[in-house]
Amino acid sequence: MCFKWIAVCLIVSLTGCSNQDVKELGSENPVLKDADIELLSVLPSAIQETSGLAKHDNVLWTINDSGDAAIVYALSETQDILKRVKISGAINTDWESLAQDSTYLYIADCGNNRGRRSQIEIYKVRWSDLAKAQNGSSVVSTQLNIKYGDYAGVTHRDHNFDCEALTVVESELWLFTKNRGDERTNLYRIDPEVNDQVVSAEASFPVDGLVTAVDYDPISKRLALLGYAKNKIFGQSFIWVVPVEREVNWGGAVRYKLHPYAQWEALIWQGGKHENTLLLSSERSPLLDVSLGRLVLPEL
Repeated sequence: MCFKWIAVCLIVSLTGCSNQDVKELGSENPVLKDADIELLSVLPSAIQETSGLAKHDNVLWTINDSGDAAIVYALSETQDILKRVKISGAINTDWESLAQDSTYLYIADCGNNRGRRSQIEIYKVRWSDLAKAQNGSSVVSTQLNIKYGDYAGVTHRDHNFDCEALTVVESELWLFTKNRGDERTNLYRIDPEVNDQVVSAEASFPVDGLVTAVDYDPISKRLALLGYAKNKIFGQSFIWVVPVEREVNWGGAVRYKLHPYAQWEALIWQGGKHENTLLLSSERSPLLDVSLGRLVLPEL
């Protein structure tokens, strides 16, 4: 194991980015729009803190964050629970995001409110196993251990090592941070085929708030970054829609201010003929119950 970590660190030292290599990208005059979320339903009472969404074979999947067991929930078209599936050997320290490709569901245990975690875990589960699983049964997963190569310790709550957003872009996992320190988001790229990795931030983007979710649409080649203003009392929920042309093209980013304002925590592109449509879910808050919503992006 020791030799394996030494090898990984050598690879990262040759190919990764140091703190000085982080590209701080921005747009002086981003396009700003308003967008209305259509509330579809209240989610079942077992789902109190929905923090991730995925969809496979027309079945919607979600998770609770810290406080729940290591369980994923399959939902019907009317948002009732079809089944609960346990992830064998996994721990829900602070599950915060779901990502997916055609073969796997990725569960990101990346929440880090106090900044004490220098390593996060991602559980990789086959869709075929989830499809066959019965209600209450368990499926196996592969655990990816991801260590922050640029972590230097955190002494206060306003730090840049919290994270709630993971997505698949081409053959990589892209992790976006929730920066309480500078209200930007940092991008980490992860190889889903390597179980133990050390990664450092490659780029930083001026989202002007706290990012809670991300999803990538491979058809339109766009990222959607969901978040809210740091001042939650007088703040606002937002989505950044950003083109990806091998790299993130922040110069083409559009920011949408969302109505109603709530603690929106997860989103996915709906896909297919609904190429401009996103599904979102919110945690329970004084502003809104645990809900599922639909957002059709207005034309530019």
